[in-house]
Amino acid sequence: LVMYKQNNKDLSNLLKICMFHLFVLTYKKGSFMKHSKFSIFLQISIPAIIALYTILCAVVLTPKQNNKSIFDEYYNQKCETYRMENAYLSKGQIVFVGDSNTDLYKLDDYYNDLDKAVYNRGIGGDTTSGVLDRLQVSLFDIAPSKIVLLIGNNDINGNRDFDTIVKHYKSILAQIHQNLPTAEVFCISVIPLHEKLNNIVVVDDKNHTASLLNVQIKNLADEFSYTYLDLFHLICDENQRTKDEYTTDGLHLSAKGYETWASLVKPYLV
Repeated sequence: LVMYKQNNKDLSNLLKICMFHLFVLTYKKGSFMKHSKFSIFLQISIPAIIALYTILCAVVLTPKQNNKSIFDEYYNQKCETYRMENAYLSKGQIVFVGDSNTDLYKLDDYYNDLDKAVYNRGIGGDTTSGVLDRLQVSLFDIAPSKIVLLIGNNDINGNRDFDTIVKHYKSILAQIHQNLPTAEVFCISVIPLHEKLNNIVVVDDKNHTASLLNVQIKNLADEFSYTYLDLFHLICDENQRTKDEYTTDGLHLSAKGYETWASLVKPYLV
């Protein structure tokens, strides 16, 4: 079952064939099948086999929930949590906002010695459009004085249109500028991928796109008088891929990766 679980069609066909042959063997005419212990065993087993087939159809063969619906559920849950937290969080503090690399960032391990509180508003799997849609609950409701933004990697990995990514990023900065005109914003470069995530051709292509996006992020940061911080080149090798020690799985930062991020941005948060 473990082997066949990966292919629902094959599993279904296998069970149907087994049931057919068992049915034939059980009810086939002949003295051996009529009187043998094997025949009795099969006749008793048929109900159990039918029950097993029914369960497998209901459980194993049921289509899995797709990644988008799983993300949407997680995204909505996180936004609701942030909405509830906003009722008692202090304004004028520091907020990190982004995707899974922010979501997994144990901020207290690196920033608990700052004068201001540091809030994590990361959501795993998020994109520029996702951040744009949740700016109110993630930022505006608690009006931070400093914002650390790292977003765009999932856009690239999801093969989203490059111009659309840049457009969304610009809209994020424009809305922050309009709603929080005195806030300092630190735009962190998107980070490179490691070949352990995918084949080298795909990884290098996405890292090239990441480099192009970082140029646009820097230009946008300059346009809004924000600060661009280049994490990409602190953790990449000569091939523009993430160095082994800075990633856990080719996409997410390791402890050393987070230490490097902290050393880059912390001087601006004191």
